[in-house]
Amino acid sequence: MKDNKKTLFIVNPKAGKGSANKYFEKVYDQLKEKFSNPDLIISKYPGHLYEIGKDAVKKRYERIISMGGDGTPYEIINGIYNKKKENKNIEFGFLPAGTGNSFLRDFSEISVEKILNRILESKNRVVDLAQFNLSVNDKIENKYFLNILGIGLIADILKLTNERFKFLGPAGYGLGVLARLFKGMKNRIHLDVDGREYEFRNSAMVISNSKYTGGTMKIAPDAVTDDGKVNIIVFNEVDRRDILKIFSGIFKGSHLEHPKVVHLTGSRIKVNTEPEEMVMADGELIGKTPVNMKVLPKELKILV
Repeated sequence: MKDNKKTLFIVNPKAGKGSANKYFEKVYDQLKEKFSNPDLIISKYPGHLYEIGKDAVKKRYERIISMGGDGTPYEIINGIYNKKKENKNIEFGFLPAGTGNSFLRDFSEISVEKILNRILESKNRVVDLAQFNLSVNDKIENKYFLNILGIGLIADILKLTNERFKFLGPAGYGLGVLARLFKGMKNRIHLDVDGREYEFRNSAMVISNSKYTGGTMKIAPDAVTDDGKVNIIVFNEVDRRDILKIFSGIFKGSHLEHPKVVHLTGSRIKVNTEPEEMVMADGELIGKTPVNMKVLPKELKILV
């Protein structure tokens, strides 16, 4: 029996160096067999996914299935939440076709076939979503992230990786780390976690809703996607040697044992830095500090 929920299938053909095109026809045929007349949109230009998300709310879609990397659902969700604060009536499915696909690794082995089967079985669960605001082109904007927010070092590494090493896939992140180390660390981070204040010098941090980033980097091994909290990982007062040691354990999650790694959890976070630092959300460079955020508990229903 076919499922009659109003369904939209979105494909990001740029994700994973075009790997979405490899699976597109097979996936779409199976979706059409399961769901009644799903609509199809293929993104065509930067920012199009955001516009598709905004339009999906107007057209009252009940289910959205996207094929791309971590940045694909990020853009779609931000489009959906552009004005309307709650969209719990929409069910999301994310098919992996990007370089990292970090968020999905918390739930399943990364394979289009396995995750497609879960979507076709309509097996869903609820997860948290993080709402935050920051400076974008000198204006304060509201945004949402599902996977991770990186401040300073992590955002710098992403920028270098995208500019120089993205063609290498997940291995490019390692080279991005090494290239960024030449610059060193010199900053001050002011952090407020649920009203408790901290200050860190020459540090970097990530705020994570799930375990992985950059594909297989287990940046927040204790993160739980539906506990109403994010995990905050700070590399505190680190030099080049410290960062190398920390990153050597990051794929196993053993970096939390390093004496200069601080691990916190919370639901309302404020971050300010001196000087301003770049900010990355779900693999997208989006703005600069300061950042204020809160967790929206069990906000999204996803098919995994």
